[in-house]
Amino acid sequence: MWMHTIRFKVTVLIMTAIIVCVMGIGGSSAVSVRNEGARNSAEMMRLLCDNSTMTIDSYLNSVKQSVDMVTRFALDEIDSIGLVKGGVVGLQGTGVHLERGRNEQQRKEMDAYLEAYIARVEALFHSVANRTNGVVSFYLRINPEISEEASGFLYSNIGRSTFRKLMLTDLTAYSPDDVEHVGWYYIPLERGSASWIDPYYNQNLELRMLSYVAPLYKAGTFIGVVGMDISYNTLVDQISGIQIYETGFAFVLDQDADIVYHPALPVGHSLEDDGALTKQDIEMLRSAESNEEPLRYSLGGQEKQMFFSTLSNGMKLSVTAPVNEIDAPWLKMMMRITLASIVSLISFTAIAIFMVRRMTEPLKRLTEASESIAEGNYDVRLDYSGRDEVGMLTATFQHLVDHLNVYISDLNSRAYQDSLTSVRNRGAFTIAERKLDDAIRAAKTTGEYPEFGFVMFDCNNLKKINDTYGHEKGDQYLRTSCSLICRMFPHSPVFRLGGDEFAVLLREGPYENREALLANFDFAVEEHNKKVSLSWERVSVAKGTATYEPESDKNVDSVLSRADERMYADKKRMKEAAKAAET
Repeated sequence: MWMHTIRFKVTVLIMTAIIVCVMGIGGSSAVSVRNEGARNSAEMMRLLCDNSTMTIDSYLNSVKQSVDMVTRFALDEIDSIGLVKGGVVGLQGTGVHLERGRNEQQRKEMDAYLEAYIARVEALFHSVANRTNGVVSFYLRINPEISEEASGFLYSNIGRSTFRKLMLTDLTAYSPDDVEHVGWYYIPLERGSASWIDPYYNQNLELRMLSYVAPLYKAGTFIGVVGMDISYNTLVDQISGIQIYETGFAFVLDQDADIVYHPALPVGHSLEDDGALTKQDIEMLRSAESNEEPLRYSLGGQEKQMFFSTLSNGMKLSVTAPVNEIDAPWLKMMMRITLASIVSLISFTAIAIFMVRRMTEPLKRLTEASESIAEGNYDVRLDYSGRDEVGMLTATFQHLVDHLNVYISDLNSRAYQDSLTSVRNRGAFTIAERKLDDAIRAAKTTGEYPEFGFVMFDCNNLKKINDTYGHEKGDQYLRTSCSLICRMFPHSPVFRLGGDEFAVLLREGPYENREALLANFDFAVEEHNKKVSLSWERVSVAKGTATYEPESDKNVDSVLSRADERMYADKKRMKEAAKAAET
């Protein structure tokens, strides 16, 4: 008889509703946690890979920039007229003893000219190498066709704390195909442009290394090669320090997807031989810059997940971790949600009639929050503060959301903010550059080309301040300079690209008023310097600006290069003005 009572029917109805609601919430929460957990794990690995790539690229680019600086100087110092007088114009490095009809007087004059030229390049190169971390050797080698007497120089600090001058390698003693002895000379000659040489064992210096080398061409003449070498172990030390989860690690592949560094596999080993990756995955590694979705593979009976990104020297940095470690956090959270759902179901059954009215609205909000999180929105607030099971579940869920929100915000902050000046870093600049390049490519179809420009800034005298007053004053000088840049370009993003280089992206209003802004900046610098007297308080900034020209600029890099050239020209002008003022 009691089975037909309203109390029983209402109780059954409420219990059924509670069961359905709890299972629905638990299920949707579990699905949301699973999906978001997998997505966040993949995003965390991808961000780690990208951040590690930027860190290593920053190091590689410091070497590249040093060689590029010496290359520009070396080419500026060569006199085309002197090459004509010396009878060497047109020599291409294809033969070692090509006479070209030169007489003994021409050879002597050319040798004397090159000796002085080599000394100037040597002085600059030595200074640059001492300021570039991880360099084990640097060199200038003159084309033997031009001169056998004035052949260049080679410095190395292997086994020493300072650079020492070594005997140059006899190019005639080795075949041009002998990479381990003379690849540093013939590879740039063959390629015709500055480039990285993949890790190799240098027989001359008896060390495994990477080299960045650049050929010198002037007036159609191959002058020689400049380059820097960094130890392979320096790269290994950076990569071996990358760890994710408990046993995850990073490794490096060359452009053919063969191992360059791996903590467990030998150099030169191919992942294709193990059958760990499919042919399609191997082809992606060889051709793609990076992967948005994780590559899954099996190695040694263990399922793994991998992200990769291309370094500036063409090698692939890969981050990998076991799938069971990647899935462990969200599986644990799903168990907690399942347990919380079971506890809630038992508790709600005991007090169903009393709690039904109070449960309706909180459950609705919790479901909406789960759906919002499933869509990727973490900015949700659950204000139900009851001490019942729904309140516990709500608090647990909000705690999870808050942790995810803080964690992701912290990742974004670390990834894209410069720690010294608090402006955007090179990673943020790379993203902005990529978006502009995408807009340029899209404009080829739509015809709506973007309007933008860059102002490149270089803080003068940073090394002098660091050496004279210490790096703390140098940091203060950079912050003061950056603050002035930010103040004069308040509506434009400011990026710190390197130690003393900043860039401002001009769009819309600032783009239209760029001339006035630049003039205001110069005036602000002058006014600031009138109020201070200490060297590290005074601001001296070289600048160069360039705007995007659809007819001539293929991408953002060409605009940056033009702005960079003008900045260096301004820097040179400021140095000359300072020297003139001193005299």
